[in-house]
Amino acid sequence: MRTAMAVINEGVGNGIIAAPLLAAFERCHPGWRYFMAPNIALDTEWVRTAVGMRGASGSFPALWRRFLPTDREDLWDFIDRNGVELIVNLRMESAEEDGNYFEFRAEATKRGVECWDLHELGERPQRLPFGEQAASLLRAHNVPVDLNRSAWLGDWRRPRPGVVGCYVGASAAVKRWPAEDWSTLITELGDRGLNVEVAVGLGADEQTLARRLSSSPGITDTVFPHSLEALRDWIAGLDVLVSNDTLAVHLAAALGCPVVTLYLATDGDIWSPVAAPEVSRTVQSAVALSCSYMKPNGTCRRYYTGCPAPCAAGVRPADVLIELDQLEWSMRQVRHQEAVK
Repeated sequence: MRTAMAVINEGVGNGIIAAPLLAAFERCHPGWRYFMAPNIALDTEWVRTAVGMRGASGSFPALWRRFLPTDREDLWDFIDRNGVELIVNLRMESAEEDGNYFEFRAEATKRGVECWDLHELGERPQRLPFGEQAASLLRAHNVPVDLNRSAWLGDWRRPRPGVVGCYVGASAAVKRWPAEDWSTLITELGDRGLNVEVAVGLGADEQTLARRLSSSPGITDTVFPHSLEALRDWIAGLDVLVSNDTLAVHLAAALGCPVVTLYLATDGDIWSPVAAPEVSRTVQSAVALSCSYMKPNGTCRRYYTGCPAPCAAGVRPADVLIELDQLEWSMRQVRHQEAVK
């Protein structure tokens, strides 16, 4: 039996993005076993079943994805002990930020361990959805990847007409839209006769934000999903979702729930889900794209360093409403085409 290691970014949303890619690798190489770091999505049975994964579960430390010199001895001990022949590196990083990996890759070449990585696609990350870039890498190594079935969790979908979800949380504060803007948007949606439900993650500051918004005109419910299953079921029951750039967006796309995503401190061209325009729309902060702290891979260098997040001012409630209207128009067009058939 041949052996590989799959390396992805740590977030649960990255697990949702990677699931179809890893399933494709498994189908192409059914005789291989492979290891990867723990990821809540990829270690969840209903995710694995829906996408057709049968293989890897968490088995090496998540921080090994950075290929730090301090981890190198333990990493090589793991590779040698398990007979790893291939490293599939699906992290998104620019060449100037990835020197530790390049050092590891040079040593791997000397030791006869093959490495696949996104740097093969060019020195600077392309401004294409990460899922599409990773699929291109696998295809370059003769792994067929079909991303046409983007709603691979669609069997869970149970939409309630007229119910709009607002996911106002995010693990990094710079990715959270201000409460005042959410309140303005929610009031406008309520004035349109829509039922608005607000949800957040487990962070105390996120939940404080949700409680602060709970008295806003137009909110019909405040939801605190305490598990991936609970978040799945809430999104599956929405007519449409508006969300900060976080796990909820990628889960919505996989469920086939239409979603408008606010890209405040990230590049939506790179971090949008793989989905059709009638399912996914983006609202991009131009301030973020011009910021000196924006890395070439579309992420902010100051996620966790107390940045005052001026990029949030680059997205206004009116911008979100425009994309919601565009999304509604696209959905009507799709329903009309289906009816004609």
